[in-house]
Amino acid sequence: MHAQRPLPRSTVRTLRRHSSGFTLVELMVGVTLALITTVIVAQVMLNSEGNRRTTTQGSDAQVNGALALYTVQRDLQMAGYGVVNNPSALGCEVRGQYGANAARTFALAPVVITAGASANASDSVTILRSGSTRVAIPIVTTNNHEETAQAFEVQSTVGIAAGDMVLAMPELPSSTSWCTLFQVRADGANVLDGTHIPHAAADNTWNPSTSVMPTTYAAGTTLSNVSRLVYRRYEVNADGDLQAVDLITANDVPATSTVASQVVLMKAYYGKDTDSDGVVDSYDQTTPTDNAGWRQVRTVRIAVVARSAQREKEAVTTADPQWDVGKTVAVSGSATCGASKCLTLQVSPTAVAPQAGVDAAPADTEWQHHRYKVFDTVTPLRNMLWAN
Repeated sequence: MHAQRPLPRSTVRTLRRHSSGFTLVELMVGVTLALITTVIVAQVMLNSEGNRRTTTQGSDAQVNGALALYTVQRDLQMAGYGVVNNPSALGCEVRGQYGANAARTFALAPVVITAGASANASDSVTILRSGSTRVAIPIVTTNNHEETAQAFEVQSTVGIAAGDMVLAMPELPSSTSWCTLFQVRADGANVLDGTHIPHAAADNTWNPSTSVMPTTYAAGTTLSNVSRLVYRRYEVNADGDLQAVDLITANDVPATSTVASQVVLMKAYYGKDTDSDGVVDSYDQTTPTDNAGWRQVRTVRIAVVARSAQREKEAVTTADPQWDVGKTVAVSGSATCGASKCLTLQVSPTAVAPQAGVDAAPADTEWQHHRYKVFDTVTPLRNMLWAN
């Protein structure tokens, strides 16, 4: 047998080093590299998720703003339908009462704008129109109608049905001859036929036992069948929801529905033709007080500001958004912005002036951590244009 030859020393050292594993330094370097890689990957994922949320919430704000504006605009296009057939009655005070409930009064006008209490408070827009699915044909009375009468005498009752709501509009409204909202209702011999429109008093109807009508409606008074009167107010509540409130309903119980969320501001202006040339020459928020003033209103200009629901870590909005209203037609309160005119849409809180001996509270900057989008439109009041 041959004796086994010993391995060389260099080979022995190499084998020992390979079988001894990693050194502490090598382990620390490996762990450090792994941690750095993990942090980088996590940061990339967080940034990607943040960007995704910002994009998604920005898209939601765009949808909410567009939906809010579309809904209000659609109702504005119908404003005045069936209630402005007699232009001389515009601005007339309408009175109505449901059973024994408190009497209701409102102006016979296609749209009424109520300005917000402050610059950063939303305006409300109230729209009046017929909700009839049939043609709202104006009907003229043929005889005087006394306060105690239970029916109007007319030439024809085409389109009138039991339960319909009707507006009575005198030729020349006054403090003693106002407009009245009533309901078609037969009672006994007092029936709906070709020449009579009954409005017998009863509980749970818009015909109270105590008359809300003037002493006399003269022959020639216009009756407009609105079937189901739409008297609707659009407003922004404290939670940032645009709501539609139906103020006149079949049972006199206001109904509220949410149109869109994350709407922080709504501003509206009357477009007026002050020189009767058929062209709007000014925009303001002054609500007319007489017939001549209402006949000047031809359009409504409205802006809606929608906010992203995503709160950004950094302050991404440093100034209130601007509403570019152009420089062709004067807009009340607008100021020069470059080559155009703008209105500031204040979404920031109103600063509270410091009082004597009291330090001013720190400014609320929470609003700056959201993104905002402005949507605006000019809506012609078609029924006003046709009536005029």
